[in-house]
Amino acid sequence: MSVPVRAPSIRGRAAAVVGAVLALVLTGCGNLPPTSAPAPVPVPGQAPGTVVAPAGADVPTVVRQVQDAITAGGGVVVTTVDHTATARAVGVQLPPTTEVIGGPAAAGLPLLRVSQVAGANLPQHYLVRQGADGAVTVTANSAEYVAAVSGVTPDAARTALHDATAAVLNAVAPGSGSTLGSPLVGITPTDYLITLPSAAAVPATVDRLRRGADRAPTRSVGLVDLATPPADGGPPLRPTTLVLVTLPDAEAALVAAAPTFGIDLPMRFLVWADEQNRTQVGYPTSAGSRCATA
Repeated sequence: MSVPVRAPSIRGRAAAVVGAVLALVLTGCGNLPPTSAPAPVPVPGQAPGTVVAPAGADVPTVVRQVQDAITAGGGVVVTTVDHTATARAVGVQLPPTTEVIGGPAAAGLPLLRVSQVAGANLPQHYLVRQGADGAVTVTANSAEYVAAVSGVTPDAARTALHDATAAVLNAVAPGSGSTLGSPLVGITPTDYLITLPSAAAVPATVDRLRRGADRAPTRSVGLVDLATPPADGGPPLRPTTLVLVTLPDAEAALVAAAPTFGIDLPMRFLVWADEQNRTQVGYPTSAGSRCATA
């Protein structure tokens, strides 16, 4: 059974991130349309498009293992978000839940070369949480999911992200990175991002977003330049930057209602220069919000 989550008041609050132009609406999962092809069946606690690995019974230890695995693979930990501490600060109690965001730039490069929209889900998110039974799991977006919502069809484009994610999961729970399925239940790239144009260049738009986000009740918690010079010697990417923004009171309520919602937080704003060198700003719609089966 899906857990419905509705937070209409978030629209007004999140508008502070970018002023009156952008407003983010986070709603929960509804009845998603069926896929046209068979897909792996989700297990309890698994959100569509994710892989879940069992990882012992100590969230802080697993978080360190994830961080170490990311850096050991040549990646960078962009930010670590303690959802439990964030919720506690606004009077909401959550079981231990921490998200680690990071990975090697090369893992997302093939996807970004096909579609910059993939940057909304890069680098990889790893949600470490303790369930009601006390067991700890690590949840990550599958490369298939990132490709699907980005409209990327070549299989080869997702191989690097798949391999980098599997390496981290295998470091935490040996063998898990290659054995767990990723059910793409109703996942579609249609209207995944709400996109609006900006009259300013990418750097100026990013600066405005960050300054807007750093006015209460929101706060910027991460900035990722996804267009750093590629190490593979291939063509450079057009400017593409991801801004991560937190809205603690709203996020706490969402994660409390649907724990796997944490993998879709903090809020993500992607800023990029398109093929005509026009600046675009995009953020996931409510359709991009996922919760697990009960």
